[in-house]
Amino acid sequence: MINPFSFNGPIGRITYALWALPIFFAQYGAGWLAGHAQGVSISNYDVFYAFPLRLLFADQVGPKFGYASQFFSLPMTLGGLAFMLLACWTLAALTYRRALHARGGGWLAAAVLMPLLQLPVILVMCVVPPRQPSAEPLLDADRERKIAGWGGAAQGMIAGIALTLAAVALSALVFGAYGYGIFLASPFVVGGITGYLANRAVPLNDRETNRIVFRTGFFACLALMVTALEGIGCLIMAAPLAAFAAMLGGIVGGDAARRKRAGLVSSVAVLPIIFALEAAFPPSLVFGTEQTIAIAASPDRVWSAIVRMETIKEPIALIHHIGIAYPVRGRVFGEGVGALRYGDFSTGTAVERVTEWEVNRKLTFVVLRDIPGLRELSPYRHVHAPHVHGYFTTRETSFELIPRADGVTELVERTSHELRLDPALYWLPFARFMVDTNNARVLRHIKEQAERSMVASSPSP
Repeated sequence: MINPFSFNGPIGRITYALWALPIFFAQYGAGWLAGHAQGVSISNYDVFYAFPLRLLFADQVGPKFGYASQFFSLPMTLGGLAFMLLACWTLAALTYRRALHARGGGWLAAAVLMPLLQLPVILVMCVVPPRQPSAEPLLDADRERKIAGWGGAAQGMIAGIALTLAAVALSALVFGAYGYGIFLASPFVVGGITGYLANRAVPLNDRETNRIVFRTGFFACLALMVTALEGIGCLIMAAPLAAFAAMLGGIVGGDAARRKRAGLVSSVAVLPIIFALEAAFPPSLVFGTEQTIAIAASPDRVWSAIVRMETIKEPIALIHHIGIAYPVRGRVFGEGVGALRYGDFSTGTAVERVTEWEVNRKLTFVVLRDIPGLRELSPYRHVHAPHVHGYFTTRETSFELIPRADGVTELVERTSHELRLDPALYWLPFARFMVDTNNARVLRHIKEQAERSMVASSPSP
């Protein structure tokens, strides 16, 4: 029995097939079960065969559970994320070890992280015959370890930083792709190249290698900020996923250097292919949220607080300090269907059109022009990060007023959004949390404004 999480030692075709194929098809099994539980037919879900794990949050694709299923989808999403990361780890480890046996390039371990390339890579590695191992011995670990180690580490860090800048610029500015390529494959390749160069002159252990990889990642983030390619907010959110992939790459790169296998350097060539595939098959996930608040005011007071919303003076939450957009006030011009609403946010003003207008009962509007999802914290006024525009958008918002016999009005806010980032399993919890935080801020303000108006209108004793 082999350890599927280990990167050490070559494995043959049969062993590889017995492990890699079940892990690959397990993703489809998990996706099918999740879709079946949520009443979603695979035949109605176009991208299932390319991205099966997206059905883990398919509650917004099928109507069975509707908005109430948001409470069900969060554990599904987090569980799916853990499953995806385990699958990435094991497939990368198994593919690298099979490449050792076939004397193939280590770049295949990077390619197998991309869902669209997983099955072709696995099938190729199942049939490629073994080759005779090189007669070259492993590097001598006692050879001027400190001096050579520092030299290799410096080379690895410089190369890793340069490759990070090139990969982000190519993916974001040329292909406009924010997915597996930029958040998983690129960090994996950067970690692999860094680990390879750091171990080329003198071998380091995995802990020492990944210490260099993480330092490279830190300085690469600083370089992205200095070159105005990214801001602090996005870097903080992407860091855990990128660090995971870079760690795996560092292990692969270190092992390749100790075996004097230079083929890993060719993994750089697979990145443009991944970016191009993601540009051709862009992610698109629609999800909805629902929140309810009880307001001690009549429906007409609540309605007035919605259509003539005052400036929200509540202190902003912690996530807003890193640039995430938050609501400031809302203004409706005109009455009835077709009226315009202007939603002021910290990052700009959204223009919305009213599609349902039932006085004191329901207000629904669709977004005509959305605002940037965040304002990147950066020393520069303008950051060249396309993801702040269009990669997370609000499609529709509705307020429903439900009067109760005790004089309290229940206000239900429902919103619909589109997320165009991958892995969606990673980004969806962030998106939900940001939406829920902003919606709760709006509801608390409407409650405070309506109740204050109700008290002011009450006759004096």
